[in-house]
Amino acid sequence: MLKGTLVSKSNNEIILDVGGVGYSVYISGKVRDSLPETGNAFSLLTYLDVKENSLMLFGFHDEREREIFRMLISVSGISAKTAHTILLHASFEDILGLISNKTMTGIKIPGIGPKKMEMISLALKDKVFKITADMENAEVFKGNGPEEETSRLEALTALMNLGYQRADAEKIIREVLKSNPGEKLNTEDLIKKSLNYISRV
Repeated sequence: MLKGTLVSKSNNEIILDVGGVGYSVYISGKVRDSLPETGNAFSLLTYLDVKENSLMLFGFHDEREREIFRMLISVSGISAKTAHTILLHASFEDILGLISNKTMTGIKIPGIGPKKMEMISLALKDKVFKITADMENAEVFKGNGPEEETSRLEALTALMNLGYQRADAEKIIREVLKSNPGEKLNTEDLIKKSLNYISRV
């Protein structure tokens, strides 16, 4: 992460003053849309691309963007600059859709045509499914506050101690939460409802 004072900003790049040193950072579209006025403090997640003759910093709104960037540059023929261009014109959700559906309907990314998009899709399709599942699980266990998050994690641990695999335990708790929208369930409630769910399936 890089944290400093925003000195300048453009459509695709910012300069952050960090302890008197100016860092040029290429940013995603989502970062661009969330930038404060110059002179204000700003922080963002970064990735340093190291080449023989250059060092380039890329900045991201959150860990999901950085992860999809890493995946994109793992594809043969996709450079860091190309991955940056994709994230400049498409959100994380857009990119997941592009990879999953192999369609660019309504989204124009300079330098990325249907053939290149299909190549990216074929290379990343399986990895994207894993990211999507991880995102869904993360949302389930985030909760609306620390108490809810703790209850869900404790219930998950209890189910795993009963012999359930983590993936199965997560699915059970997810189904319980879907069946009880808006309810604040403590650890005991979650475990009881999870066991009731198990007995019905």
